[in-house]
Order: sequence, then C-alpha cells, then structure tokens
Amino acid sequence: MMGVNNRPPALNSRGVRAGIAAALLVALGVGFYALVGNDGGVPSGPVSVANAPTAVATPMPDSATGPLDEAAPIIGQPAPDFALRDADGTLVTLSDLRGNVVWVNFWATWCRPCKQELPDIQRIYDEKAAEGLIVLAINFEEPADRAIAYFRENGLTVPMLLDLEGDVYDQYRLQGLPDSFFIDRDGNIAAVQFGLVTEKKGRERLAAAGLP
Repeated sequence: MMGVNNRPPALNSRGVRAGIAAALLVALGVGFYALVGNDGGVPSGPVSVANAPTAVATPMPDSATGPLDEAAPIIGQPAPDFALRDADGTLVTLSDLRGNVVWVNFWATWCRPCKQELPDIQRIYDEKAAEGLIVLAINFEEPADRAIAYFRENGLTVPMLLDLEGDVYDQYRLQGLPDSFFIDRDGNIAAVQFGLVTEKKGRERLAAAGLP
C-alpha cells in the first residue's frame, strides 16, 4: 500500500515532512501511472515552495479550518478530509461534496505553472460543472486579498479556498506547486497530477475519476 497512514508527533515540522513527502510523491507517482497510464510525455514537475515569498500571510487563527483527519493521500483510498473557507468566508468541507467528482488543485500567485494551467481548469469546469464537477482551487499561504484579486483580474470563477497557514497542503504531503488530486463520486482519490496539468491531461485524469 502506498502512503503513510499515521504521522507521530515528532514528524510535525515542515522540514521533516518534506523528506517524507518526497518519498510519498514517488510512490504516488508510480501508482498514478499504473492506474491511468503515461501519455508518453515528460512530466512537468511542481515548483518547489522553497522559492515562494516568505511571510506573505498573517492569518488569524481559525479553529474551524484545516485537516479533519490524519489520513494520507493514497490512490484508491478516501481523500484526506479538510475544511477551508472560500473567498466569501463560507466554510467548505471536502467530505460534504461526495456524489460529485472533485478536482482539488493547489496553487499560488507566485507560481508560474499554476497561472498557466488555471485557464484550462476554468474551461473544463465551465464545460463539466453541470455534469457534477466541482473544482477546489486551494490557494497556498497567501493573503486572501491577493488571491481574490488575481482571480478577479483574470476572470476566474472556479471555487477558490484559502489555505492561509498551509495546513491542508501539509496534510496532502506536498512539497511543490501546482499539484492536483482527482476525487471520484465516492470520495476516493482516483488520479493525481504533480506539476503543470494541461487541458488534455486534466481531461484524462477526470476520466479516471469517472467524468469523461
């Protein structure tokens, strides 16, 4: 079985978790290509968050948000549950969305590949929302006004959530951006994409999640 089911308290620092994440990403990547196949291209890896601006967010503590379980992201298993607020302050809980295909995308305004893929994600969302597709564009550790302004300036309307403290990013054992998880109607992770997702790849991953 891929992934890590439990993390002891001693592994709570982001530096240590980054090492764990590296191993997990390799395991998930192998599982992903086994499940949905390799299109023959060279994967475009995620941009390391080590290059992200520092001290960009000063969030107020919000006990209602963050991870809701300790599960690891494992293909074929339930997606780790979380709750985050959207741009309007509404609390969104992942497990409440079962019955839909959910595309969870982690992004930031400083991440060039993130900005490159968002128009394709928007296009697919506009086409398939009526078929049960929900996109959750999770902004990583940026002030809410910066993320909201970027969406408005670029005409993006996919649902955006604010991971102000990076807790859900850590829950998903990530170490770069962009990254996407494709969750089927039963709430299980069906496919993943580490790094830039093209429109073609996005459609393929959605098909693996039951939404061709």
